[in-house]
Amino acid sequence: MNEQLTILSELPERFFDVEISSICEVFPTPTLIHLNGRKSPALFVSILLHGNEYSGLKAIQALLSKYDILPRPIYLFIGNVTAAQQNCRVLPGQTDFNRCWPGTEIEPNADTQLMAEVVEIVTRDRLFAAIDIHNNTGANPHYACMTDVTQDNQHLAAMFNHIGLVFKRPKGVSTMAFNGICPAATLECGKPGEEIGIKHALELLDGLLHLDHFPQRPVAAHDLQLVQSLATLNIPDDVSFDFNLCAQSDLTFESGFELKNFTEIKSTDIFAFTRVENPLKITNQEGEDVTKDVMRVENGKVYLNKTLMPAMITLDKSIIRQDCLCYLMTDYQE
Repeated sequence: MNEQLTILSELPERFFDVEISSICEVFPTPTLIHLNGRKSPALFVSILLHGNEYSGLKAIQALLSKYDILPRPIYLFIGNVTAAQQNCRVLPGQTDFNRCWPGTEIEPNADTQLMAEVVEIVTRDRLFAAIDIHNNTGANPHYACMTDVTQDNQHLAAMFNHIGLVFKRPKGVSTMAFNGICPAATLECGKPGEEIGIKHALELLDGLLHLDHFPQRPVAAHDLQLVQSLATLNIPDDVSFDFNLCAQSDLTFESGFELKNFTEIKSTDIFAFTRVENPLKITNQEGEDVTKDVMRVENGKVYLNKTLMPAMITLDKSIIRQDCLCYLMTDYQE
């Protein structure tokens, strides 16, 4: 048994009132809760893998308050509680809790062992689906992410919204760990705490509690637009940056840069301004450096070499340094 992991068979007192600012008083360590329900198989739900993304906590509190007896069992995993209590994505020196699940490229450590144990426990019996609830720091539509383009996963995504994102990197995410085990998706619910995002996640979870099976037909084209992640944009540590075109930084973006999420940027559109030769590092889904294939610099202006859509743009400088600036996408092609 991993010393970090607490396992419960019922909700603790104060569950329905707890906020992330006091979550360690109720959940001092990462916690897996198994709640009984009427019909198997169980639904797996993970929340707070990133501590400042707390819409999942609000959604699961609202869901569980509706029922004395659940329509189906739930495994609820509550992740990075210490980061959550400080309203941080991840604390300095911590492993990112959504990069260390089975299949990760991170060297084995206590956190990779923790996630492996969670997967081992919850998959002893069949699962109905696995849902990982997240938020975006920047302005984004609500969408579901999948790493395996199965018919069930597409139906799962369409139940959440009409946009589905297919990705292969980063490795070690929760959703990827459940590929081949059950339908699995990551829900991106907009900015933390937004009521519409909480409601959207709640509706999906409630629907999955009552659903007997996923439809045995393909998803209609008008119900789901699939896009795929092609590349990840990182800003090198030695490159200063700002979201103010008047700033004296190596790389500058417009102040409304996050509004470019899920909009097409053409090869003739200015992506950013720079005073250095290599302002960005761009990697593909295999982790290979494709900067020169994707981007060019001309007279201090950064352009993309073909029309692409960014997603998950954030203006939070600490998250950009911890993770990335954004991803670049195109329409999904099999």
